[in-house]
Amino acid sequence: MTSQSPPNPSTRFSQASIRRRRATFFTAVLITLIAGLWLMGHSLGRHGLNGLEIAMLVVFTPLFYQLSTGFWTAIIGLAVSRKSDPLNLLNTLSDDDRRADLSASTAIIMPVYNEDVSRIFEGLRVIYQSLQQEGQLAHFDFFVLSDSDNPNKWVEEELAWLELCRQLDGFGRIFYRKRRKPINRKSGNVSDFCRRWGKRYRYMVVLDADSIMSGSLLANMVRIMEKHPAAGIIQTAPRVFGAETLFGRVMQFAHAAYGEPFMAGLNYLSMGNATFWGHNAIIRLKPFIEDCALPELPGREPFGGHILSHDFVESALMQKAGHQVWLLPVDEGSYEEGPPTLLDTLKRDRRWCQGNMQHFWLLFARGWNSLARLNFFHGILSYVASPLWFTFLVLATILAAMPGPSSLAIGQGFSPGLVLLFLTIGLLFVPKLLLLFRQLTRKDVARHFHSRRALLSSVLLDTIFFSILAPILMVFHSKFVIFTLLGKGVRWAEQRRKADGAVDWQESIVTFTGITIMAALWGLIAFWCSPTFAAWISPVLIGIALAIPFSIFTAGLPSGRRRGWFSTLEELHPPPVIGELQHHLSKAHQRSDPSPALARNYGLMQAILDPFVNALHVSLLRQRQRLTPESRDYLDRLRKRLIREGPQSLNKRELSALMYDPDVMIRLHYDLWSAPTGDLAPWWDSAIRQYNILTREPVTALYR
Repeated sequence: MTSQSPPNPSTRFSQASIRRRRATFFTAVLITLIAGLWLMGHSLGRHGLNGLEIAMLVVFTPLFYQLSTGFWTAIIGLAVSRKSDPLNLLNTLSDDDRRADLSASTAIIMPVYNEDVSRIFEGLRVIYQSLQQEGQLAHFDFFVLSDSDNPNKWVEEELAWLELCRQLDGFGRIFYRKRRKPINRKSGNVSDFCRRWGKRYRYMVVLDADSIMSGSLLANMVRIMEKHPAAGIIQTAPRVFGAETLFGRVMQFAHAAYGEPFMAGLNYLSMGNATFWGHNAIIRLKPFIEDCALPELPGREPFGGHILSHDFVESALMQKAGHQVWLLPVDEGSYEEGPPTLLDTLKRDRRWCQGNMQHFWLLFARGWNSLARLNFFHGILSYVASPLWFTFLVLATILAAMPGPSSLAIGQGFSPGLVLLFLTIGLLFVPKLLLLFRQLTRKDVARHFHSRRALLSSVLLDTIFFSILAPILMVFHSKFVIFTLLGKGVRWAEQRRKADGAVDWQESIVTFTGITIMAALWGLIAFWCSPTFAAWISPVLIGIALAIPFSIFTAGLPSGRRRGWFSTLEELHPPPVIGELQHHLSKAHQRSDPSPALARNYGLMQAILDPFVNALHVSLLRQRQRLTPESRDYLDRLRKRLIREGPQSLNKRELSALMYDPDVMIRLHYDLWSAPTGDLAPWWDSAIRQYNILTREPVTALYR
C-alpha cells in the first residue's frame, strides 16, 4: 500500500496563515520592545529627560529589539520543535518519495582558497562514497574550484585530485579547475562555474572547504526540489563538528545544545523567505544563473564595488524573481567546522562585518520583499549592535559622572530600572534555562552530551565563557564597523580551520593589550563616578580585561574532553560520514617534509623537477591564446632568471605567470635536468639533490 503524499507547503499554508505566523512573532517582539522602552524611559526620566538621556534611549531601542527578537525566536522555536512542523520540508516527503530514484543531475561544487588539501579531498571522498552507498552517485558530479595562489597548495591539490580519482575511479565525475584570475573571490568562482558548466545541471550544491553532507540528505534535498518547483534555494542548518581547542568545543557545544530551536524559530518566521548562508545548500541553477547575478555597488570599497556577503543578496534576488528560499532545520546529515580560536573568529568576523555593512545600500533598493529587507537589516544590526552597546555604556558612564542622583538608580529600591534589569536578564537566560530543561529531560541525554552532570557543568561553564567573550566581541566588532565607515577595506585571507596545538602568545598579547588597558582605566573612572555604577558595569569591563588570558587559555588543546564537558553527539557517536572522514584523515598519506630552505617553493620544485607532476600540471592548464612577441619575451626572461638566480629572485606574480604557461613549464623541466651544474642557481642544486634523495630515482640521465 502506497503512502499518501503530503501537501506541497506552498499550497498547504495560505498567505493568510503565513501572515498570522509572522504577525504572532512580531506582535510578541513589539510588546516586549514597548515594555522595555517604557521601563527605560521611566528609569531615565524620573527628573525629566535631558539630551544625554534621550541619546541613551535612542541607542537602547535597536539593542532591545535585537534582544527581543532572539528571545522570541528561541521560545517559538521551542514550541514548534516539540512536534513535527509541517513546514519542515523533509516532512513533506512521503515514504515513496524517499525511496524513489533521482531524475535530475546535480553538481556538488567546493570553492577553495589555500585550504588544507587533505581535508578537502578526504571530505569529498566521504560524500562520494556516501552517495554511492545510497545508490544515487550517477546523478551527482563533483567540482573542486580552486583560487589558491600558493604554489605549494596548487600543486598539492592537483596531485590529491588525481589520486582521489584513481582510488574511486572518479574520472569523469570528479573535476578540478584552477582559475587563472580570482576575480570577485568566492562568488566570482561560483559565477564562473555557472557560466561554463551550469547549463549541464538542474541543481547545484555549494559546499565550503570544511563542509560534509551525507548522501541520504543530499538525495532528499534533490527530491524536495523536484517535489516543490517553486523552491529556488534550500539552506540546511549545518551542525558543528571536529573542534579540538577549548574555544572550538564550547562553540560546538552551544550550537548542539541550543541551535535546533533557534533554527525552528527562524523557519517559523521566514517560511519561503529565508536567507542563504553560502554553503551546505542546494540551488536551482536556471533561475540562479538568470536572475541572481550580483551587481557592482556604486563607489569604492568598503561600501562599494564587489559584494562580499553575496549569499544574502543572492537569496533576495531569488525571491525577487518569484522563487522561494527555505531553511531546512535538519539535525543530522549537514556538518561544518568552526574557527578554532578567538583570533581566528575575529579575523573571519572582520570580513563578515564589511560584507554585511555593504547591505546598507541594498535596504533601499526596489523590488525586495519585506523579509529580504529584514534579513539585510538583521545582518547589519548583528555588527552595528556592538558600537551601539559600546556607545550606551559610554553614555551611561558620563551620566553616572554627572552631579546629583543617578538616573539609572539600579540599586535604589524597587524601580523601573530594577524591573528592566530583571526583564533583560530574563530575555537573556530564560530561553537558555528552558533549552537546558529540554535537553536534561530527553531519554538519550547521555548519547548526546555524555551525562546529565556533564551537561549541567557544560552549561554553567559556557555561561561564564560567553560572559567573557561577549564584551570582547563588542569592542572588536565596534572597531570593525568604524574601520569600515572610515573606508578601510579587508583583504582576502585564507582561513585556519584547525589548531596546530601551538598557542600564539605574541599575537594574543599584541591584539588585546590595548583593550585591557582601556578596561582598567574605564574601571577606575566608573569607581570614581559611583561604586554602585562600577558594580553595574563590572561584568563588561572584567570580560574585556581578561581578553589576553582568555584568548591564550581557550586556544589550548586541554578542553574538558576527559571530563565529558562540552561533549556533543558528533564527538561521542560520530555519524557515518564524520567517522569515515576522521578515519581517512588519520590514515592520509603525508609526503616527506622538504628542508626549510626549499619549503617555501616546494610546489614549484615538484612541478618543474618531477616528470609525473610536471606532466599532470601541464595537462590541467588551459591552453593559452597565441601570445604576443612581447609576452613571450617577458616569460622567457623570467624563465632564464629563475634558472640562474632561483625562485627567490621572482615575486609571487612572476612565479604565477610562469606556472600558468604550459610551454614554459615544459621548457623549465627540460632546462633544469639538462643544464650543466654550474649554470644553475645554488637553490636548484639543493632542490635536485633533495629530489633525488626523496625519490631515489635520479632522472638526469633521461635528458643528457
